[in-house]
Amino acid sequence: MDGALSALIAVFGTVLGSTVAYLFQRKTAARNEGFAHRQQLRAERMAVYSDFAGAVTEYRRSQYDRWHRTDEDPQGPAAAEARRESYRLKGAAQHAMFRVRLIAGSTAVAEAACAALDAASGMHEASGRTRVRDSGDEAREAVEHFISVASHDVR
Repeated sequence: MDGALSALIAVFGTVLGSTVAYLFQRKTAARNEGFAHRQQLRAERMAVYSDFAGAVTEYRRSQYDRWHRTDEDPQGPAAAEARRESYRLKGAAQHAMFRVRLIAGSTAVAEAACAALDAASGMHEASGRTRVRDSGDEAREAVEHFISVASHDVR
């Protein structure tokens, strides 16, 4: 009887030890999976946010070019080409903004992205060199604001 009790206690101890080990492993695996997911999301956000900032910066540059080519010769081929390039880069910037809106962790990030794109969009309508420069500065500041807001999302 003592042998059977000892065997029963040994089996119970083994089952208990296995159960405890399983629970700890499960908890560790869940923690590691959560960490990996957070790291992947952080990396994706960094890529999307930096792509957006680059796209708006390129669009802003094209808006300067569009304004200057139109100011030189409104009906010329250079003005038409600058306008087409501006439209193409606006499309790329809008696509990048949609990606920001899909992955953003807060509405503030998405709103800052929309504001940055909007700031660059009206530059070509400026009434003079000073105004186009001021509009460009406003667009640059809007991109910098976006970067500032988005940086909190990737920390």
